Amino acid sequence: MSFSLRPQPARWFELLTAREDLTLAVETLARTGAVELETHSETATPLVLPDLRGRLEEYNRLAQHYHRYWPQGELRPSDLPGRPVDTLNNALLHLYAWRDAADAVVRRSEALRGELYELEMLREMLLAQGNTPLNLGLLPGSGPALAARLFVLPPRTRLTQLPAAILSTTVHGKVHDFLLVVGPPAEVERLEQELTLLKGRPMQLPPWLERGHAASLAALNRRADAIHAEQQALQTQLAALEQQHGLREALGDIARLEWFLTHVEALPVSETFAWVTGWTSDLDDSTLQQALTRARARALLRFPDPPRDKTPPMVFHNPWWAQPFELFARLLGTPAKDEADPSRLLVLIVPLMFGYMFGDVGQGFVLFLAGLLLSRRFPALRLLVPGGLASMLFGVLFGSVFSREDILPALWLHPLDQPLLVLGIPLLGGVLLLLLGLLLNGIEAWWRSELRWWLELDAALLLTYLGLLGLLLTPYASLGAMAGLLWYLGGRLHQARGDLRALGGATGRLLEYTMQLIVNTLSFTRVGAFCLAHAGLSVAVVGLAEAGHHPLLYALILLLGNVVIIILEGLVVSIQVTRLVLFEFFIRFLRGEGRRFRPLPAPPRRIDKNEDTSMPKREERHGPQDS
Repeated sequence: MSFSLRPQPARWFELLTAREDLTLAVETLARTGAVELETHSETATPLVLPDLRGRLEEYNRLAQHYHRYWPQGELRPSDLPGRPVDTLNNALLHLYAWRDAADAVVRRSEALRGELYELEMLREMLLAQGNTPLNLGLLPGSGPALAARLFVLPPRTRLTQLPAAILSTTVHGKVHDFLLVVGPPAEVERLEQELTLLKGRPMQLPPWLERGHAASLAALNRRADAIHAEQQALQTQLAALEQQHGLREALGDIARLEWFLTHVEALPVSETFAWVTGWTSDLDDSTLQQALTRARARALLRFPDPPRDKTPPMVFHNPWWAQPFELFARLLGTPAKDEADPSRLLVLIVPLMFGYMFGDVGQGFVLFLAGLLLSRRFPALRLLVPGGLASMLFGVLFGSVFSREDILPALWLHPLDQPLLVLGIPLLGGVLLLLLGLLLNGIEAWWRSELRWWLELDAALLLTYLGLLGLLLTPYASLGAMAGLLWYLGGRLHQARGDLRALGGATGRLLEYTMQLIVNTLSFTRVGAFCLAHAGLSVAVVGLAEAGHHPLLYALILLLGNVVIIILEGLVVSIQVTRLVLFEFFIRFLRGEGRRFRPLPAPPRRIDKNEDTSMPKREERHGPQDS
C-alpha cells in the first residue's frame, strides 16, 4: 500500500439484480461491511412495499403469544428467498400451520408452568411452616359448610381483624407471607375480596398433601418430577413440530425482511429487476463481486463514475497499524478529499507524547497488557498498546520501574534532576509539530489548486513564526520576522489589487495568528510538566511506602500507589494528548468537511450451528440477463 496522506472517496457502484433476489443481494452486500446505499434512478419506479408492514403486524401478534415456544437459538433464512411479499406470505403460512398444530401443546405447557409456580409457592410455605399436626390434605375437600383458602401475600402485609367465624394461621416465608383460613364460604369469599385489594392472591391447595411436613414435601417433589417429565415430552413434541413446519427457516426469513425494511427505504424496481446503487469502500473491485459470487445471487455489478449530484463519502484507507489513530481525526469530523488524513503521522506523534508524560517500564507494561486484553471489547483501547510500549521506552530512558528509580539505571536522565531540560524538549517538539501542521496546510492548498494564495499569506506567516522563534538564539532572526511581515502585507496588498485599506486588517490578522502560534507553542510545555508531575508522584509513593517501616506495608502502599497513578494519570495524560493533537496540531490544517462513510449494517447472523457460516448460499441459477 502506497503512503498517502489523502483519504480516498468511496466508489459509486450500481447493481442490477433479479427482483426475486433483491433481499439476498442487499443482505450479501451488507455483510461485506463495505457498502452505503444511496438511491439514484431517473427512470425506474421506487420500491414500495406497503403490504409487508401490515403482514408483519400479524407476525408481531403471533410473537406476543408464542415467542417463548419458538427456537431461541440461531435461525437459518431460506436459501431462495424470492420476492419479499411471497417470502413473507410463505413464512406466515408456516407460522400459522405451526400454531394450529402446537396450540394444544402450548396451552398444556402454560398450565404446567403455572402449576410449577404454585408448587414453588407451596414449597416456600411448607419450609417456613415446619412440622405441623395439621393435615393439609383434608382442606381441599372441605365443604359445603366450610371453605378453605390459602392466600399468598406481599411481605409484611398488615391485616385487619379477621371475622370471628374464620380460623386462620399466618406463615412468614422468605419472600412471601401466607395466610391459611377456614370458615363459612360467604365469610371466606368476602375475605378474599378484601385481600385482593391488598395484592393478595388465592392459591389452590392440591389434594395430594399429607399430614406432616416431610410427607407433604415428598408429595410435592413427586408432583414436580411428574410435571418436569411431562414438560420434557411436550418439548419433544414442539421440537418435532418445529422441524415439520420449517419454523427456523420461516423465522429467519421474517427477521431478514424486518432488517430489510428497517435499513432500505426505497430502491428502483421494475417487474423483473431491481436497481441497487450506492457507495462502497471496496476500492479494488474484489470484495463485493466475490461476496455476490459466493451467495450465487443473480446480479450484475459495475463501478461507473458517480452522478454529478452526489457527494461521495470519504474512506480512511490506512494499514492496520494506523487504523486505531483514525479516532483522532473522527473527533473533528471526516477529512475531505482535499484535506490530509493525519492517522499515519499520529502513529509516531501520539505515543511519543504519551510515553514522555507517563514514562515507567512497569506501568507502561500494565497499559500494554490492558490494551491487548480489552481492545476487542473496547476498540478505542487499542491505543493503549502503542502508548504502553512508548511508556516502557521512556521508562528505560528515565530509569523508572513501578515508580522506583533504584531498580533500573536511567539511560538518559531522571526527570526531577534536570527539570528545565525536561520542559524544553517538548517545547522543541511542539515547534516541529506546528511547523508540520503549517506545511500540511500548504500541501492541502496545492491539492485545492490554491498554492499561490498560500504562498502569498500563509507561507509569510510561517517565516514570521520561524523568525520570532529564532530570537531565542540570535537577534538577527528579527530580520526573518520582519521579512515575513513585509511578505504577508505584500501578499495581502496583491490580493486586494493595490487597495491600501486592506493593510490594516491584514496587520491585525497577522498579529492574531502569530500570537496564536506562540500560545500554541507554549502549550506543549505541559508535556514536560506532566512528565515532572508523574516523576514527583512516583517519588511521593515510594517515600510513603518506605515510611511504613514494614515489608508488607511497603508492598501494599507501593501497589496502591501504582494503581492510583495508572488510573488517574493514565486518564489525565490521555486527555492532554488528545487536547494537544486536536487543538494545537489539527487546527492548522484539518477542517473535517468530508462526509463520513456509513456502511449498511448487516442483519444478525442467525444460522444453524452446523451450517457453513461464510455466506448465504443458493443453488446455481442464470444471471439477470438470462431471466
